[in-house]
Amino acid sequence: MYDLLMLPQCKGNNHWVLLVASVMSRTVTIYDSLGGNNKALFDLFCQFMCQRAQIVKDGLEKFSSEFKAPPCNKQHHGNSCGVFALMTAKCLVMKMHPTMLRQAHDSVYRD
Repeated sequence: MYDLLMLPQCKGNNHWVLLVASVMSRTVTIYDSLGGNNKALFDLFCQFMCQRAQIVKDGLEKFSSEFKAPPCNKQHHGNSCGVFALMTAKCLVMKMHPTMLRQAHDSVYRD
């Protein structure tokens, strides 16, 4: 029914990252505009999906034991992480590479 689960996550009460789980490949990718260590967030997501599987029987309990943290655009000041997370999501929905944030930004203002 869907390809990606996109979950913006707030880390430490002040930094937003985007967790993207691919339903087909059962992989988890975390886009972080500060490039931090997100292993704990990945582990928490996997724990949640295992617990969820006890209630919802849709086969989504198993994801790869390794997560991806690909290069992505970096923020240059301390208050734009939420915008980066949302624009990365927009790129993925538009089937653009997440480093193409500028083009996604421009399309927001053309639409």
